[in-house]
Amino acid sequence: MTLSASRRVAVTLAGLLGLVTACGGEARRNPPDPPDAAKTVVSLTFDDAWATQAVAADLLRKHHLIGTFYINSDFLGRPKRLTKAQVDGLAASGNEIGGHTLTHPRLPTLSKAVKRREICDDRRALLAMGYKPRSFAYPYGMFDAATVAIVRGCGYSSARRSGGIAPPNVPCPRCARVEDVRTMDAYHLRTLPAVRRSVTLDDLKSYVLQAEKQGGGLVTYQFHNVCDTCDEFGVRPRVLDDFLGWVAGSGVSVRLLGDIVGGDLRPAP
Repeated sequence: MTLSASRRVAVTLAGLLGLVTACGGEARRNPPDPPDAAKTVVSLTFDDAWATQAVAADLLRKHHLIGTFYINSDFLGRPKRLTKAQVDGLAASGNEIGGHTLTHPRLPTLSKAVKRREICDDRRALLAMGYKPRSFAYPYGMFDAATVAIVRGCGYSSARRSGGIAPPNVPCPRCARVEDVRTMDAYHLRTLPAVRRSVTLDDLKSYVLQAEKQGGGLVTYQFHNVCDTCDEFGVRPRVLDDFLGWVAGSGVSVRLLGDIVGGDLRPAP
């Protein structure tokens, strides 16, 4: 990949710009700068609190990167799910902990009262655990107007959907190829298609290259399991490792979704 010299900025770990790595590989936060639509920005997100995401945590640390982990608080400690101690470790390493409902339901099928319980009680639980949930992800990428209003009312500053950005190899003249940070809807943030087991390193790289051709913008990846064969929606560890290494050396900026959207941490209603 050829990136212009003006875009060879350091990879961001915890702010909006600037990588500062202290001795021992620990990240140090800098005050975030406003989003720059002329730059390519990558956000790495992980859904559902799968236990295999501990592998992702190790790989992120290896490459001095951080991501946004959307946690279902009721799932913590269950079989095949992350433990509270593991999520504590994610947060301590500078990763963002976001909300994803208590039990991962299809929100548009629920009554408003049940929607509110799933979304707001999950956020209250995450706050009580000591996390700072500013960002939300709709389970299955499903939402309606009532869901969006409840997410906002429960104190989230953003909400991420699933999909909305077209792959480079899909002919679709009207499809979005990147999220424009100047015009993005904070409660309808678009992502690439959910990463599947069949994805290759070149597939993952192609979205960044596509964004570069578009003149920059936000590229949000959506990962679930990190494994070779455990799940159709499981990225292979070797592929993820190679991709993170490539991103870390590419010169693009890697940021947390919560920092890109901005906004102070709001109390639970």
